[in-house]
Amino acid sequence: MKTKTLIARSLAVIFLAVQTLMMPAAHAAMIGTDQVLAQEQRSAYEERVLTALSRDDAADALGRFGVSEERIQDRLDRLSDAELATLAQQADNLPAGEGALGVLVFILVLLILLDLLGVTNVFPAIKSAG
Repeated sequence: MKTKTLIARSLAVIFLAVQTLMMPAAHAAMIGTDQVLAQEQRSAYEERVLTALSRDDAADALGRFGVSEERIQDRLDRLSDAELATLAQQADNLPAGEGALGVLVFILVLLILLDLLGVTNVFPAIKSAG
């Protein structure tokens, strides 16, 4: 009887030790206000760019270049905050509801940035940074 109790206690200790070693550690940290504001600002920039690109004339132009919405979101995620802010500012400067020239210039700038980042190869003469 003592042997069974000893074996049961030993197994219990081993199981607890294994469970303790295999449990992942939780990490908590304070998030600064500047980090939260930067993340919110980036989201606002992305929304402004996506709104400009969702216009009918912009969507048609992107479709002609073979750029999908999923690809656009992926590429926006890769842009730096400064590059995204520049695109958002250009999107804000586009004439609302007026001709397609402003939208085409915006798309051209976007495609050039994507080519420079090595994401697309729309313009073979542009050498990528990567």
